[in-house]
Amino acid sequence: DITPIISSPLALGGILYTGLVTTALALWVESIAFAKVPATDASIILTTEPLIAALVGAITLGETFGMSDYFGATLIIGACAYAVLMESNPTSATDDAVDVTPNGSQS
Repeated sequence: DITPIISSPLALGGILYTGLVTTALALWVESIAFAKVPATDASIILTTEPLIAALVGAITLGETFGMSDYFGATLIIGACAYAVLMESNPTSATDDAVDVTPNGSQS
């Protein structure tokens, strides 16, 4: 029964604020910002979002981390470092590919 929640102006205001401001508005602003940066940068920023949220939670709310949290953070940071290093060394699989014409002979 959600009648008490709907009848409470405070609860209804909190639900509307959470849905409209912290979710819809944030995603709209984020999509505008990410349209202006390269895809690699946008993916790195999005990948580090849980890390930043955990750090803010630790600073503002005193949240603590377990070993699995540290392990996950290490994986995220490692993946971001790998992406940056691979971007600075742009060798792709297409550089080594062999071009084959439709009749099967190499060009």
